[in-house]
Amino acid sequence: MKKSFQDDELFSFNLSSFVEAARSITFHMQKQYGKKEGFGKPNGNEWYSAKVAEMSAQPYLRFLIGARNYSEKEGPIPTGATRQIGYSMDVILVTEGSKPETLEKEIADALPVLEPPEPKTLDRWFWDVSRYLDKGDKVHAPEFERSDVIKTCEKIIGYLEELVGDCEAKFG
Repeated sequence: MKKSFQDDELFSFNLSSFVEAARSITFHMQKQYGKKEGFGKPNGNEWYSAKVAEMSAQPYLRFLIGARNYSEKEGPIPTGATRQIGYSMDVILVTEGSKPETLEKEIADALPVLEPPEPKTLDRWFWDVSRYLDKGDKVHAPEFERSDVIKTCEKIIGYLEELVGDCEAKFG
């Protein structure tokens, strides 16, 4: 996603791909290790059921579920962007009574036509979270309104890397 940060459409596509892939990790773990001794079922009392309870307590993982469901059933996850645009121009200052080295006509002819520069995206944040995480929903996580997309995804990746490492160490 960081590589597509400046491109709205590509960033949205990559975010949707991320939430789909991140959400599928636990499905894959259940399929791969579900029959191993001690792994257990989501509603049992073994390793995986304890992890399900732990994941349910993590707001960013609850958010992942809601974002993935919205992305799959409704469309792109709403995000906003903070952008910066800058203009610059060279100026020749002449003190009163002095003669400029360049003739006024040459200066006037040399002035470029100003084209608006491309805005630079500084950050991206989740927007209109209530659209896909409403109050009656078990994954309601209003704290994600205007939260940084990249930082939230990095937290999710960090947790999932640890989860997969624990699972592979125990059952792999």
